[in-house]
Amino acid sequence: MSIVSVAILISFHLKSQPTALEKRLAFPVGLVFWVLSFACLANGFANYVKTVTKYGRRRALVQSGWKTQVVFTVVACAIVAVCVLLLSTNAKHRS
Repeated sequence: MSIVSVAILISFHLKSQPTALEKRLAFPVGLVFWVLSFACLANGFANYVKTVTKYGRRRALVQSGWKTQVVFTVVACAIVAVCVLLLSTNAKHRS
C-alpha cells in the first residue's frame, strides 16, 4: 500500500500526462493510502505482540479481532472508492 501511495503522490502515468483533476487529488489520496498502510502495519504488529505474549502464557489463539476487521474493511472501501474515482476521471478525460 505504501508503494501505491507513492505512485499516486507522484501521479505515475506510463503513456500520458496526468490531468489537472488527478494532480489536485494526488496528494490527499496518496496521503490517505500512506496513513492506511501504516494502520495496517500497526495492526499487524499489535496482533503479533498479542500472540507472542499469549504464547508466553501458553494461551495463544491466533485470530483477528474486530479491530483488524475494521481496519481491513476501511482499506478495502478506500481501494474500491479510489478505483471508481480514477476510472470515472479517466472516462471523462477520454470522452
